Amino acid sequence: MTAVIHATSSRSLNSLSVDIARAIDHDASVDLWRRYQRGERDVFTRRLYTLKGQQTFDEIKRKYDREPEFRTAVDRYIGDFEKLLADVARTDPNRTVTQSYLTSDTGKVYTMLAHAAGRLG
Repeated sequence: MTAVIHATSSRSLNSLSVDIARAIDHDASVDLWRRYQRGERDVFTRRLYTLKGQQTFDEIKRKYDREPEFRTAVDRYIGDFEKLLADVARTDPNRTVTQSYLTSDTGKVYTMLAHAAGRLG
């Protein structure tokens, strides 16, 4: 994992995607996103991640805090995913499609990156 973290930013994010998707407990992800969408804040904690996922989260957070190029790539990913969510939300009154996106592998990557970037509390 450490070797992956030290790869170039865009390649690093691509390589991390599979690891991140495995690092998040799916049932916890579904529960936390539902609670967050109901207005609860500060629900995203380390319990969301597997033990290995907690290490991945810590590495991403350190890299995000220290490396401007990585931070830019992460911020771009977060922005693109949030734009997608906003587009979907316009035609998703029950939030079922939005929930599906958030708990998909791509959504799990977004969750960990946004959490590490301080966007989810």
